[in-house]
Amino acid sequence: MKMRTMQGVLCRRRACAGLALSLVAYTLGFIALISLCRALFADSLSVVIADATSTWVSVPDSQVDLYRMLGMQEGSMADGLHRFRDLSDYHAVVGFIEGPLVWSAYGVGLVVIAALRIHIVALDLDSVIWALSQASTNNGSLVAPKLPEHLAQAQLELERLGERVESAFHVAEAAESRKNELVAYLAHDIKTPLTSVIGYLALLAEEPDLPYEKRERFASAALDRARRLDGMMDEFFEITRYNLGSIPVEREQVDAVMLAEQVADELLPAASGRGVSIAVHAPDRPVDSFIDPDKMARVLGNILKNAVAFANPSTEVLLNVHIEGESVVFAVEDTGREISSEHLVHIFEKFYRVDGARSTGRGGAGLGLAISKEIVAAHGGDITATSESGHTVFIIRIPCSCSANKK
Repeated sequence: MKMRTMQGVLCRRRACAGLALSLVAYTLGFIALISLCRALFADSLSVVIADATSTWVSVPDSQVDLYRMLGMQEGSMADGLHRFRDLSDYHAVVGFIEGPLVWSAYGVGLVVIAALRIHIVALDLDSVIWALSQASTNNGSLVAPKLPEHLAQAQLELERLGERVESAFHVAEAAESRKNELVAYLAHDIKTPLTSVIGYLALLAEEPDLPYEKRERFASAALDRARRLDGMMDEFFEITRYNLGSIPVEREQVDAVMLAEQVADELLPAASGRGVSIAVHAPDRPVDSFIDPDKMARVLGNILKNAVAFANPSTEVLLNVHIEGESVVFAVEDTGREISSEHLVHIFEKFYRVDGARSTGRGGAGLGLAISKEIVAAHGGDITATSESGHTVFIIRIPCSCSANKK
């Protein structure tokens, strides 16, 4: 199996080198030991084995030649007779010692060396696992025991893991902080229109003789605040629903130009109230796109609403629709309040608001862009933003089949 980490490669090299050196050293040592035993004990051991496995037999002169021909060992004469003994058992014992016994001892040594090398590798693995088990977090930092020097690569990976843990801790901490801020914003944003509604209704109830014009103005103001409150609650419920699972997308063939024009028309009253105009720049012919029209209308509405809210009076908000390759591109441009680079990298995150203050006069709870990003991602597209010298551009790219006139 292919190694997937540098530490694995290094451990394999170390294990193979250690095993090779151990085998060479053991083999040379074993040969030296056998040679030393032969030099020191071979003669005396041969005598002991021969005496234990054979007996001397006295042979008359007439049978001496026969015993010699049979290969019997001839000894010294005793009582005038030649002595011989059969060494076949001796040779069998010596052959066993020099063959199976010696090689078995050598094999046992190999097994012991292999076991020791496995133990060494297991110690390395045990060190890494123990370091992981003893690791703890301290204010987002991963604290782990120091590994041996030859496990430097594993130590480096532990340090990288610590960096990832610390980064995740800070991300979670920031998300928790933004969530807490959202709760504070929610409490204020809900209480402000609710207080207004209660105040206006209280006036209407306590002053039945109010002139018709004032009653109409108070009722209209209360209705406006109530609608704003209802819109905010819809936004909160929507982001909660999106957090519980993926956004269902129901695509169909839609003219992207017509969709953009419809969204722009819906926002014309709000734009006129701020002295801002909206212009749609698009090809002369339809742009067929395979998208979810309701959800993409929500995306364009969120972006355009922000552009209208923060554009300078007497300026024009542009909604461009065009084709790039196999994607339809919506670009919303406005001139007005600039978004700093620090905020740009976070504006599509959940629970993030550019405004540090509770600007209930403009926009909702600051979740529209997060919802927009979720919808665009569900279409397989992406959404980006740039802001420089007061010129802000939001670009939405959705991959789809398009058939616009590209002339």
